[in-house]
Formats: sequence, structure tokens, C-alpha cells
Amino acid sequence: MILFVGDTHGDFEPMLEAAASATAVILLGDQEPLDNLASILGPEIAAKTWWIFGNHDSDDPEYLTHHAAMADRNLHCRVVEIDGLRIAGLGGTFRSNILGVDRQTTLNDLPQVRPQDTRQSLALIRKDKKLAPQDHTSIFPEDLNFMARLVSKTRVDVLVSHEAPESHRLGYRILGDVVRALKARIHVHGHHHERYDAMIDGGVRVAGVGMSGMMIEWLQPRDGLFWLAAYPGGNMLATGYDRKRKMFRGEFVDLEGCTSFTAPDLNALQQEGTVILETFLKRSKCL
Repeated sequence: MILFVGDTHGDFEPMLEAAASATAVILLGDQEPLDNLASILGPEIAAKTWWIFGNHDSDDPEYLTHHAAMADRNLHCRVVEIDGLRIAGLGGTFRSNILGVDRQTTLNDLPQVRPQDTRQSLALIRKDKKLAPQDHTSIFPEDLNFMARLVSKTRVDVLVSHEAPESHRLGYRILGDVVRALKARIHVHGHHHERYDAMIDGGVRVAGVGMSGMMIEWLQPRDGLFWLAAYPGGNMLATGYDRKRKMFRGEFVDLEGCTSFTAPDLNALQQEGTVILETFLKRSKCL
């Protein structure tokens, strides 16, 4: 299973325990590592981990430096294949002094919304002609344009971002447009410390992932952990922890009529998923 980790904010203990049994790990931003990220994760977990920046990863310049040893695992504006799933990444957030989008701005509006705001153009107007720390953790027009063009180059099953699309009350429609342009089936994001599932226009499933660290006592670290498992035929199982039932809950993405189910642990959930998927596909053929 692929583990998606919500904002750690410097506390990696809960995710490290969960990551041991994952085939791959994707950090959704706001890692804020207090030491070299590769050292924190350890060689086995670091080797299977990808990451994107969150807005707080530039609060201290050392946070950026601590990601440097794993720069080749930055998923921003890239697509990687993991367990047969094609996963694209978009790091950072929208900042009020950059790009000037609001929550209703669409991808079609982008050419009219301060297209001159690029990382390099902003660097050139500064005295030192260098990028500022927050430039690394902000979304720029070139990032959105690059993501929109990916559809002509490769298949994308999953989009991961720090910022949220319109499914969240503080999200942005333009990110929903990006995931629709990519024709991805599921969008996984962090940032808002809130675990939820939703559907947006285009039949795209959204999984908001909570905060995985334990900095805030009333937040539950398991809300910051989300899993996807790949099954034959391109089928994908989305999994999270159901606090009310104290069970893991799974649901196949894009299989209308295939009901959700629960199990006490992830291994049992995967096994149950195999049986449910086989039964569902057999019934579908008979209809």
C-alpha cells in the first residue's frame, strides 16, 4: 500500500511507524524537518519516500536545507509510477502577493491573472537577484501550466498537493481544474489538518488528509494517514481510519455500486478488498 502522510510539522514518529509496512510513502507538505530529512526517515524509509513542500516549509530557511539531501525525491511538477499508479505532485500554496488567484479563479482565467509572476521574474526585481525562501513553497503560473500540459504526455491516476481544491471551504477551483485536466481519478491533499472525503465536478474523488504529527493534543495522528492500494485492472482502493468504528475503512475508487467495507487492520482490509472486487466484477459481467 502507498502511504500518504499529512502535515507532520516536525513530528515524524506516527508516520514512521506506519511507513514501515508501506510500499511507498508520499509526504504532503509542512514536514518542517528539524534535521536532515533523510536522517530522520532512516535509509529504508527514505528510499521509498517522495515529498512536496507545504507553505510552512519555508518558515525557517533550515527547513529547506534539511530537504536538500532528498531533492531528487521532490514530486513537485513530476509524475512517478508506484505500484502501477501514475502519481503527479504539486507542492506549495497560493500566496496573496503572488499570482493573485481567488477561490473561484479557473484554469482558463490564468493567462489574464498576472502571468508575469514567475519565480525568476520575482527574483530579478530583488537586490540580490535570488529566490526568496517562500518562492520555493508557493504555486506559480508556470507550475499550473506545466501540470495542465501533462495530460498530453502521460497518464495520471492520482494528483497530490498541499493546497486544497474546491471540495474544501478554503480550497481553490483552479486546482480542481488541474485535476480535471489531468483526468486523474483521485486528488489527495493536506494543509488544512482535516480528514474528509468528497467528490468534485468531473467525478473526481478528493481525500483531505489531516495532521499526522502530535503537536496539537486533540488532533488524531491517524487522521493524517491515508493509503491507496493498486489492484488488477487499474482498480484502486482508498483507505483511511474510521475513528467512530475504530476500524480501517476501504472503498474502491470509480467503482459505482461497490460498497465500502471495514477491517481491523490494513492486511485484513486488502484481503477483504480482493474478495469484494472479484465478486463485484463477476456480478458486473453477468448484468
